[in-house]
Amino acid sequence: MDTTDEIITILDASINPTPVDATVSHYTPKYSTDQIKQMEYDLGAIAKENERLKLDLGSLRRQLMEKSGYIESAKDLIVEAFEIDDFDKDLFIAIAETLDIELTKELSVTINVSFSGTVTVPLGFDMDVIERHIDFEASTNSYTELECDLFTDSIDININD
Repeated sequence: MDTTDEIITILDASINPTPVDATVSHYTPKYSTDQIKQMEYDLGAIAKENERLKLDLGSLRRQLMEKSGYIESAKDLIVEAFEIDDFDKDLFIAIAETLDIELTKELSVTINVSFSGTVTVPLGFDMDVIERHIDFEASTNSYTELECDLFTDSIDININD
């Protein structure tokens, strides 16, 4: 084959590349048939173990929900016993600590607070909207064991000019 024929062959190959399936006969497998069979067997075993674990997880979830219900019932009983003061408090405190139950209860409170002071406003200020410009917040100090969610229900402002 002379140089001209080689160039034509190279150009022809670049214009009309060999189809992929024609090169498959030159493919050398990376894994032997036995290795592939072993991988398929292992994959099947992993799938079975996965199904078993899913069943175990479902069972554990049911047990957790059941035990959570027991703990909630125990908490209700302990709180009720505290309120009627008819038991050994140290025993119930020990039980609550063992079950990691916080012995608390919620109380509804209304707090009336009166503030007085002065407010400097621009001349011509619309006094009907002063409440939109004044806000009050209540909180507990950081040294208390109380946990509070307090909201401002209303603000009544009396203006004495």
